[in-house]
Amino acid sequence: MEGADHDLEHQRVVLGPLRENLPFLTRALRAYIRAENADFYQALDAEQGEIVVLSVIKLNPGMSQNELADALVFKKSAVTKLVKDLEARGLVERTKSATDKRFNALQLTDPGEQRYQRISTLIAAQNAALLEPFSETEREALFTYLNRLYVHLGQRHMLRTGKSPAIAESGDD
Repeated sequence: MEGADHDLEHQRVVLGPLRENLPFLTRALRAYIRAENADFYQALDAEQGEIVVLSVIKLNPGMSQNELADALVFKKSAVTKLVKDLEARGLVERTKSATDKRFNALQLTDPGEQRYQRISTLIAAQNAALLEPFSETEREALFTYLNRLYVHLGQRHMLRTGKSPAIAESGDD
């Protein structure tokens, strides 16, 4: 076997064109990653979604819940539930926006900042383990392609729904 087929020689099922089918591959990868994450979330005593919510609020203090839901591609009701839970645990606070009193601005509390720092360290270690088969150059290329696809699909979503994607194209924004 050659190339990627050699990497999967332990599999007895031929995937054929599914090996280049994005919906199939992302679903399969998500299942494997969820299994890897089970212990990770349990060790952190974290709910699914908590880590990304804390991360995005940390990187975008003052954002609204609607912006958070759009950025994470979560239902608004799911974000509302997560934010209320994080607020009850003292990790996030909602305050009236200084520029628009119609919505609450989100920010991390001091305990939320501490939790974010702890989680960030563990995420870096987890990513290193998940991406172990790749060189640093390959990792950079992988994330370049995935982020390009992320932006592209966000733009397609905007065309379908009329909703502007909340995602900046560059990690610097």
